[in-house]
Amino acid sequence: MQVEITITNPAGLHARPAAEFVKRAKASSSKITVTANDKTVNAKSMLGILKLGATQGTTIAIEIDGDDADQVITDFTALLSVEG
Repeated sequence: MQVEITITNPAGLHARPAAEFVKRAKASSSKITVTANDKTVNAKSMLGILKLGATQGTTIAIEIDGDDADQVITDFTALLSVEG
């Protein structure tokens, strides 16, 4: 399953939001990859997520291969759309 999400969180995927993103990815048994700015990385890699350079307004593609894909999408959408 693949979904595209535009980051509305003012912090983008830096520091704390990236750490929370990776934490949620690691809690999943699914294989999860994230694509942004012509780079594709493992969602369970903090360094990989930071290398994406995903800021507020960036649209990322998340590909999930596993049984909990719907829950992963719900979690990531909520995290990336947090305001403030």
